[in-house]
Amino acid sequence: MIRRPLRHALSALLLAGSISFVPTLAHAKQADTREDDRVFVLGSVLLSILHVPLKLVTCVGTQAAAAVAYTATHDVRGSYDGGTNGRDIGETARRSCTGSWIITPSQVKND
Repeated sequence: MIRRPLRHALSALLLAGSISFVPTLAHAKQADTREDDRVFVLGSVLLSILHVPLKLVTCVGTQAAAAVAYTATHDVRGSYDGGTNGRDIGETARRSCTGSWIITPSQVKND
């Protein structure tokens, strides 16, 4: 059996060693996170380059189609509360241009 003073000395040595080892693990984990963040930023830039023109085409195309649909159905009764179809058409056109145009690194990371 180990004597009490020797057991306390070993416990103190084990505690001191584990405390000195923890910052090394934390530093290694932070380095990996920085590398991952660079990949997500690169993915964000590349996907945004593709997303912005597609969103622009969708927005402009929907606005043009909404203008034609609104003109063609002027004063036609809608399917809600006796209103016209203009409110639905305008809401659809508005939603096509709203929202995020840029893809963020956090979106890339979550997907």
